Amino acid sequence: MTDNAKKKQIDELREAARPCFQCGICASSCPVFRVAPDVNPRLAVDSIVSTGQVAEQGNEWLCAYCLMCDQRCPMGISLADILIKLKNISSAEGKAPSSVVQAVESLFTTGIIAPGSTGVDRKRSQLGLPELPKPNPEHIEKLFRATGAMEILEKNLAKEGSAQ
Repeated sequence: MTDNAKKKQIDELREAARPCFQCGICASSCPVFRVAPDVNPRLAVDSIVSTGQVAEQGNEWLCAYCLMCDQRCPMGISLADILIKLKNISSAEGKAPSSVVQAVESLFTTGIIAPGSTGVDRKRSQLGLPELPKPNPEHIEKLFRATGAMEILEKNLAKEGSAQ
C-alpha cells in the first residue's frame, strides 16, 4: 500500500469517526471490552480523530463484529466498519496477527479455515443432510488472485517468516 493510499484511507476513517464525542457507549456495549478492558473500541476512534494515526495495539483484530457499538452509538458512527477498515490497512501492510495469517493460509490451501468435525458430519447425517461439498482449490486460488487477497497473504507470510 502506498503512503498516499494509506493517508487517503486514514483520512476517510477520520472523517467517519469525527462525530464521535467519546461518550463511551460503544465500549460499555462491547462484549469483548467486558472481558478484556484493554480492548476499547472508543480508543481506536480517538486515535484516528486526534492523531490521524492507527493505534498500535492492534485491538481491531479482537472485534467480534457483533454490531452492538453501531446499534447503540448516538451519533450513528459505524465503528464496526471502521475497525474492519483498520484490519484491512493493517493486513495490507503485512501486520495481520499470525493466527489470522494461519487461518487465511488454511483457507487458501484447503478451502476451509478449520478442519471438519466428525460430530458435525454425524449430526448432518442424522438430520438427513447431504455431505458438505469439498472446496475446489482452483476456484479458491482464482478468487484470492482476483480480489488481491493472494498478494496480502504473501506479504503477511513474508513478514511472519522474517520475524522468526
